Amino acid sequence: MHQDEYLDNHILNIIQNNTLEEQVEIQQLLKNRGYNIPQATLSRRLKKLKIAKVNGKYEILEYPNTQLPIILNMQVSELGLIVLHTNPGNANNLAYFFDQNYVKLPIAQPPTMIVGTIAGDDTVLVIIKKLSELKKVIDLIKQNFPYLIDNE
Repeated sequence: MHQDEYLDNHILNIIQNNTLEEQVEIQQLLKNRGYNIPQATLSRRLKKLKIAKVNGKYEILEYPNTQLPIILNMQVSELGLIVLHTNPGNANNLAYFFDQNYVKLPIAQPPTMIVGTIAGDDTVLVIIKKLSELKKVIDLIKQNFPYLIDNE
């Protein structure tokens, strides 16, 4: 991974997990993580990542599919719990992708089959609404990550 990709992942993580109203706040959080970048550079990175101020707070407008973490393994329990394994430090971005695309849908959309996700460092737990929808959710995951082989 290139230095810019690490920086971008930190920016995405910071925006996902904080309510921020000013770029100086983002700069400070990046500085706490070892990145001391000028405001002009931060502005360019935010634009590239499609992060903008909405109703006074910075939000990710469109999650970049090119930066989705790789799912290394998928395991499914008999109770309908789906566990996704990724590289260390990538679970949060993976969970955020699912939450944004399949949990936080507008009211006009049909009801989602995924209630939510829980992320650790390298593991994501996908919680489904009904056991009867398990196969549909697995198919949905495989549509987004076609290289995935599950270990059921």
